[in-house]
Amino acid sequence: MLYRTVPLLLFCLVGLACSGSASSWTERGDALLLNNDLLGAEAAYNRAIHMDPHHAPALYGKGWALYASGFESLKPVARQLFQRSIEYQPDFFGGYRGKGVLLLESGQVIAAETLLRTAFEKSQTDPGVLASLGQLYLQAGRLQEAEQLFERALELKPARGELRRYLAEVDLAREDPVAAMEHIEQGRARGSSGRRGELVLDEGEERVLLETARLLLEDSEASKVTELAEVSRALERAAVLLSGAGGPGLSRAPVEQRRRYHEVLARRLEERLRP
Repeated sequence: MLYRTVPLLLFCLVGLACSGSASSWTERGDALLLNNDLLGAEAAYNRAIHMDPHHAPALYGKGWALYASGFESLKPVARQLFQRSIEYQPDFFGGYRGKGVLLLESGQVIAAETLLRTAFEKSQTDPGVLASLGQLYLQAGRLQEAEQLFERALELKPARGELRRYLAEVDLAREDPVAAMEHIEQGRARGSSGRRGELVLDEGEERVLLETARLLLEDSEASKVTELAEVSRALERAAVLLSGAGGPGLSRAPVEQRRRYHEVLARRLEERLRP
């Protein structure tokens, strides 16, 4: 289980230095997190917290690793870590961003906006903060504001191609899957910050494909063979992406939910193809 403390001796046994600072171990955790090694990242953050229990970036990093795992049972623990990060270092943006994202997921939009705006005030150049605040505006239908924040995040970190996934979400909200797919392709062409970024783009492409299929299936005029063939191709490619989703330390629940939606669309296609 992800929230299991790794004995400090293990770091020596696997060849990691048993010295260094809380900051250096936090940086190691951040790098592992970008590579989607959530278990390794948590272990590094644990080491940092052992050295300095009040080190806010390590508390935030560990909380984010737990949140990123997708396990619902770990979200309360992540929330506690974000809160401790705020208490120990009020000027650090991380805890505010983490709590804001959790609140946004639970539908507490006003409270989430307050925290995410506070995170933005603490750090207006962190792409994660910009992306999280942009997602709040996206959910609220404030598409232009969301788009501006996503574009600003890309200006600051152009090498993080996965940020284009959020611009794709704006296009999907405008029911323009063609433009959305262009953003996904541009993100792949520019490269991502690591394995985690690649998975973000994979999930973004999957979303675009499923929305393409849904829009065509719900269009009463989309009965031509070519249009239904496009639906079939989109669902086939989405199935490939779904088969590679998930990994060590990650919950299967989100993938299973997306797979069920894929099955619903596949059944709709079968119904449309019947004579």
